[in-house]
Amino acid sequence: MSNLIKLVISVAIVSFLIYKLDFQAVWQNIIHASFGLIAAALVMQLLSQSLAAYRWYLIMDILKFPHTFSFYLKSYFKGSLFNQVLPTSIGGDAYRIAEVSANGGLVKEAFYGVFIDRIVGLLGLLLLNLSANLIESDLLPPGLFMTINLIILAAIFGLFILMAIHKFTIFERYKITRLFFELSHRFRSIYKTPKRIAEQLGLSILIHLFSMLALFGIGHSLGINEPLVTYLVLIPPAILLTILPISFAGWGVREGALIGLFLLIGIDQNLVLAMSLIYGVTLMVAALPGLFFFIKSKHKYF
Repeated sequence: MSNLIKLVISVAIVSFLIYKLDFQAVWQNIIHASFGLIAAALVMQLLSQSLAAYRWYLIMDILKFPHTFSFYLKSYFKGSLFNQVLPTSIGGDAYRIAEVSANGGLVKEAFYGVFIDRIVGLLGLLLLNLSANLIESDLLPPGLFMTINLIILAAIFGLFILMAIHKFTIFERYKITRLFFELSHRFRSIYKTPKRIAEQLGLSILIHLFSMLALFGIGHSLGINEPLVTYLVLIPPAILLTILPISFAGWGVREGALIGLFLLIGIDQNLVLAMSLIYGVTLMVAALPGLFFFIKSKHKYF
């Protein structure tokens, strides 16, 4: 029932946007978009996911899960497939945890690895957005600019707090806080040297930069010829909203958020909706290697 509600919410939001906008114009924009730029966007998205798999491989290797990069690449793409099929953008994480634990790892340790991978990925997106906001500080209305940046800084500060919890043994005494203590300890074991921190943050920023380049290419294929920094300011807040488990793989929420944000700089709503719909399909196509890997895998988890 919960999944059905999320699907209904996505359909309702997208249907409302189509009703309010000129869908014939949206469709014309889609069919006349540059195929070459869309194909390049797909390549960028595939590169983003492959690099994300490599980052996860590095994290799990430090946590003593010595599987090959090929194993983590296949598992990550299978998780991406589930992210696009299940009515939440984190459904694939459960599959990745199940697959790692089924191949010799404790479920709790697999959870820590996937959770840390998610958090580091989120940090990369936040840093990319913060940097773009500082470069184009006049792009957003002052109130929205301050709100977004304060949320980013609060999230970064919260991460530093999480990483410091392992220093206080009082958190280990109680069951309700032991999870945070153990998670903090794993964070510290992974990021105990400046080299590892720089490597992981660099990968995380690059991963999201490739995703932003995908949307940048799709936008330019439709004639939204704004500079890359504009995309880096406007898109991350919309992407963050899709993490909320209220819609089917972010559909509807992403479209509404992108339309609202690009409207701030005067971009035609029909063009923005076309861009978001093409990007949604691009994500699904980029996840198709996961379908192949899933069919070929010996273990299938539901």
